[in-house]
Amino acid sequence: VRNREFEPDSAITIRRLARTRRVLAASPGYLQAQGAVAHPNDLATRPMLVYRHAHSPHELRFERGSDCVNVPVRGLLESDDADVLRAAALSDLGPLVLPAYILHDDLCRGALRPLLTEWRLPCLTINLAYASRRHVPAKVRCFIDFMCEVFEREGFEAHWLAAAGAS
Repeated sequence: VRNREFEPDSAITIRRLARTRRVLAASPGYLQAQGAVAHPNDLATRPMLVYRHAHSPHELRFERGSDCVNVPVRGLLESDDADVLRAAALSDLGPLVLPAYILHDDLCRGALRPLLTEWRLPCLTINLAYASRRHVPAKVRCFIDFMCEVFEREGFEAHWLAAAGAS
């Protein structure tokens, strides 16, 4: 199971499960100490918590209607572990961008606040990735079918696309 803006490896077969919004967020303590973020360009001057496995980890592309802003990102802390970055954000170290499903509980309880909610970052697609469509073992086929059924039944995509103050 992996999530990406797109799948770069054409040698694998993917089965789409859902899309999820990416959320820019920071802790109330960070915002109190450093001030609000009013425009995407404000992020160019603030060191961020950077997820290294993102498609372009050192650039964020924000969209609002027909407006598009590309912002260079400097990392205060960079990691390939979302939990490390989440813990750093909860410790007031800086803003971060992660999928809605990772930040959902923190946003609901107010431990993190969504920023620039009128702007959108490219969504991620959550995919099952496997080696081949040919001769897929029965246990793999059962797992794929099960995951697809669960994601559809639970409505994860609708929930995650509406996350973080989305309109």
